[in-house]
Amino acid sequence: MSLVYSGCSSPDLFTAFSDTDLGGNPDNSRSTGGFAICIGGGAVQWGSQLHPHVSLSSTESEYTTVSKVGCKVMWMRYLLGKFGYDTSCPSPILVDNASAIQVARHPEHQSTMKHVHCAYHWIRDHVEQGDMSVTHVPGSENPADIFTKPLGRVKFAKFRVMLGLRG
Repeated sequence: MSLVYSGCSSPDLFTAFSDTDLGGNPDNSRSTGGFAICIGGGAVQWGSQLHPHVSLSSTESEYTTVSKVGCKVMWMRYLLGKFGYDTSCPSPILVDNASAIQVARHPEHQSTMKHVHCAYHWIRDHVEQGDMSVTHVPGSENPADIFTKPLGRVKFAKFRVMLGLRG
């Protein structure tokens, strides 16, 4: 397999995908968060990580991952800015959980997320400042799913291609 970059014409400098499985670890019920950052039709940064805590809801689990992915997005914006690229437009983070998107966009949803550690709420400031946007992507179109759970052959092959992996 090789990573192939197609130079596709996207209005965004790069696109980040975020996904989480809720309590998928059978040993401790912790969630696994996964992400991929793609430029030119291929992944340039990706990974998965077990959450340090047990989440009480899918919203909390996805929101925690989005916040961690936001850190990666800010680093990518900084790096590309140093290379001379225009980073004035928000960088998209695509998420398949509508509730997590609402919590990231609107501070008035704070009352339902009071139990979430305040370190994860910094993403709201960056969304408000226009550094990034958190938008919806259907789960069937979210290649970060490949990093969070076992997938069937067809879905795995589809997401592998979406990440730029070709055989």
